[in-house]
Amino acid sequence: MADADTELKGMLDGEGTQVQGKSDAKLQTLGKQVVSTLYMLVRNVKIHSPENAIFLKPIETLHEAINKVVASEKQLNLHAIGTAVYINNTILKFDFSALSNVQYLTKEFESREMGGFATKRPVTTQEIRDFLYLFSNEYRGPAPESGAEGRELQAMRVARYAVVKELLDKLQKQEIDLDQQIDRKKYMMTVYARTVFFMRKYFEYIQQGRPQLPFAKAARLVQDLVDLCHEQSTHFLGLTTTKSESEYLPFHSSNCCLLSIVFGSELGLDRKQLHELGMAALFSQVGLTEIPDDVLMRHGSLSREERAEVDLFPLRSAKRILQARGLDKTTMLRVVATFESKVDYAMPQRDEAGDVQLVMPKVNLGIYGKVIAIVDTYDALTAKRPFRDAYGPEIALALMSNDMKYKFDPVLLRIFMKVMAIQPIRILKPQASSLRIG
Repeated sequence: MADADTELKGMLDGEGTQVQGKSDAKLQTLGKQVVSTLYMLVRNVKIHSPENAIFLKPIETLHEAINKVVASEKQLNLHAIGTAVYINNTILKFDFSALSNVQYLTKEFESREMGGFATKRPVTTQEIRDFLYLFSNEYRGPAPESGAEGRELQAMRVARYAVVKELLDKLQKQEIDLDQQIDRKKYMMTVYARTVFFMRKYFEYIQQGRPQLPFAKAARLVQDLVDLCHEQSTHFLGLTTTKSESEYLPFHSSNCCLLSIVFGSELGLDRKQLHELGMAALFSQVGLTEIPDDVLMRHGSLSREERAEVDLFPLRSAKRILQARGLDKTTMLRVVATFESKVDYAMPQRDEAGDVQLVMPKVNLGIYGKVIAIVDTYDALTAKRPFRDAYGPEIALALMSNDMKYKFDPVLLRIFMKVMAIQPIRILKPQASSLRIG
């Protein structure tokens, strides 16, 4: 863990390096510049002619970036479908915030039956204008390989969508085969360690009254976790068994994030939704930093006032999130999920045998909050605390599905048990005393 901590500390100081695989940093930078500039040009050519003076500067930027790639690589082959963009068979690693722009561009490509373009020679600014014409409202239909009539391309060639799709399918298959030869579990541990270290520093900064660390750092880590979940869900799930009694909050927050992503993936959420869910889960516990340690670690029961302090932590978490980001749609999703994760799904009642029965609530909770409620409780029960030993997975799920079942959506809880591949066991008779849950 120490090596990973040192590496992440460098990242927090702006000196760390991102895992690029085989990708060259210069090619990544130029490739992303090509894509971002092309996105802006394609979007605006719907309104203005490619010859309009407003395009002078961005076309020059694109012209320079393309020709730099050609000069260093002797060619530029850009292939793009969905959110996957390759430059000379090297996949570009985009931040989460850029993915919607990438998808817009690739949809425009597909509408012209285009999968990208290629050139082995430097291009001119006029050739870029002729290429952009293919996306204007004046042009209709598939884009010819050599460009539109009267605006033929000289160095550039349009790549057909069907050909590129077949090529990218093969590339992705090769990457999967290569991943099988690489110790992906080791890399997953590195990303997990980075996440724990980030949250450790995040909580320390809050407690010391220092400015909060930027959410953008965490967003990149959560994006990596979403990608890893799709590749290696079994090994990924195993990471959540990592616990620390002395540093409960950083590990608990990270585990809630991991479990939420795995659970959400099983529920069919897309990558964007998994990222939103993971970020909400990661910061859902931040309000606990305002509760004194002697209360959180108490062996005995809490007073009414202390219990009230603990019960207020979801609101404090929401307040921290609002302070760090301001009010926008993303922030509201996190705030609502954080609060709803601590709202019981139903009103509990016991029948004559002592079993808990449900009285359905009037409020309709969101999916993110219901998922976080389950993973938060499960990870808390399976972690060792000062006032009790860790419960085993089977016992934890037995408590959740019996004594605590009113807290959770029963359908989601059953799915979670299948995801964890653990069957709960009955450990108490109805008339027995309840175990302490903390």
